[in-house]
Amino acid sequence: MSAQRQADPLGSIDSTELRILYALDTTGSLTAAAASLGLSQPAVSQRIKRVETRLAVPLIERNGRGIRLTPAGRILADHGRTVVTEIDAALAAIDDLRGERAGTLRLVGFPSASATIVPAMMRALTAEAPEVSLQYREAEPPAAVSLLRDGEVDCALVFDYAGAAELPAGSVFTPLWREEVRLVVSEDRVESGAPALDLSDYAEEHWIAGCEKCRGHLLTAAKEHGFEPDIIQETDNVPAMLAMAAAGGAVAMVPGLALAAARTLPDDAVALPLAPARYRTIGLVSMATANESPQVRLAKRLLHAVEGERWGLEHAA
Repeated sequence: MSAQRQADPLGSIDSTELRILYALDTTGSLTAAAASLGLSQPAVSQRIKRVETRLAVPLIERNGRGIRLTPAGRILADHGRTVVTEIDAALAAIDDLRGERAGTLRLVGFPSASATIVPAMMRALTAEAPEVSLQYREAEPPAAVSLLRDGEVDCALVFDYAGAAELPAGSVFTPLWREEVRLVVSEDRVESGAPALDLSDYAEEHWIAGCEKCRGHLLTAAKEHGFEPDIIQETDNVPAMLAMAAAGGAVAMVPGLALAAARTLPDDAVALPLAPARYRTIGLVSMATANESPQVRLAKRLLHAVEGERWGLEHAA
């Protein structure tokens, strides 16, 4: 009588062997299983024999011109499916983490963000992921979303007036902050002590328009108050706009972040809230994908860490 084989009490099976058994259960062929795993057929056969020796139980048997798993082999294949799936998910998560810790984050943003939000984001990046380099470009929202659509950047920091943003198909807007828009006028054009200004009170004034989207917002706001603004000056240079308003020849609507980026107003200018208040939203635009890229996840995390309150920004609802 032959001695019964004893299982190795320290017998084990690794993830490669589980993958082999799962592939055999799926394909029913040593050749096909080997090809799906990028292994040679002899290597697959040897791995199976080693596991059978360790566990002291057959795992495969002939089935006509092919093979099939034994009950023991099927148990391992069934559990292997779960184990391999979990391992692959863990490895994918590590790959994503590696992507957030190295490489390049390509971002485009608007001018006033360049002097405020973006430097704060860069400091957070240096602390959290020093191996990632920030490749930054400056552009107003229409041009910024075009860069995103064309794949030249990973995400775009933009502003939006009351849902007026024109976003590329297949993109998503993540709101971050809300900022108040103020009316900048020379001191001699506002009543002393006025807490807020009604836009219609300045219907007869000359106006200064900013970038394309800011000009559109001015036209919309004026229309809501029953007038068409007489735009005689146009510039997206905020310090120049403030200086022009201070000179007394025209008035301008200026967002809070732009005022913060300018740091100070000219001595003879004031920036007062409007009644009712007007706002614009700052947010991040990225392309909608089944699996969000590590770069976009990193950008969102860094931006959420920025303390916008220092520039008068409110967290978006």
